Amino acid sequence: MSLTSENQIKALIKLLSDDNARVARTIGEKLVEIGEPAIPLLLEAEIEQPEMAQRIEGVLDEIRGSRLEEELRLLLETSGDTMNLEKGVFLLARYAYPGLDVDGYVRTLDAMAEEVRDRMGTRVSGEEAVKTLGRYLFTEQGFRGNTKNYYEPDNSYLNRVLERKTGIPISLSALYLLIGGRLGLPVHGIGMPGHFLVKFESERYRVFVDCFNAGALLTEKDCQRFLMQAGYGFEDKYLQQSPPRAMLLRMLKNLIAVYAKMNEHVKRDRLTRFMDILGGSKSDEK
Repeated sequence: MSLTSENQIKALIKLLSDDNARVARTIGEKLVEIGEPAIPLLLEAEIEQPEMAQRIEGVLDEIRGSRLEEELRLLLETSGDTMNLEKGVFLLARYAYPGLDVDGYVRTLDAMAEEVRDRMGTRVSGEEAVKTLGRYLFTEQGFRGNTKNYYEPDNSYLNRVLERKTGIPISLSALYLLIGGRLGLPVHGIGMPGHFLVKFESERYRVFVDCFNAGALLTEKDCQRFLMQAGYGFEDKYLQQSPPRAMLLRMLKNLIAVYAKMNEHVKRDRLTRFMDILGGSKSDEK
């Protein structure tokens, strides 16, 4: 990409308003080629020229989204199903929040894990570990399910879950897993139909954690009862481990459904492309 001056970028942005759709499309492609240097000026124009907001949004999405698509491909190629959950959820968050300080949120997670470690001590049973982590997250920190605004996009972005201390089952479960992983706990996600849980599984202690409902502890029979009452029936596969790739796919499916309802078609289409990269298909999950 050749260097382009600020005045040249501004001139191109002005031409985005051309009535000829073909000309506007060509200009948009040029701005996408310029890439990152064009973003601040595009954001400025989006505010100053609201009549061009839709075209500008499309250019911005192409610049940011294409870069993240490449990162997602690389992440998938180097790790597959065992991809790093933390990298995946923060990559997704960076789509909605391009200037996200990921390192800052990583430090927040590190600090939270250290606080829990201090409370646990060096010798703790599995049951005590689960209760200590649950008490910290859901009583002391006040993390909770967002029952009032369940379909807000921010419920799926981990940075906003950390800031607002609320989310949906899978995003709160992701938080639990990231802290539990730092503590060396044997925890993994359980992607039941209609509801996402965390399972703690050691030789001496097994329990399901419902992070959406204040960390309620459930038995396998409780999970079976929920599935039957919800009309899903029960199959053993419903309680199998959900690997990071499957979790990221499920988060994408949720967001695609939310953005479709909001008529945010640019975001819906971009996240559908993310999902295609991961090899998934649409379904209604939470």
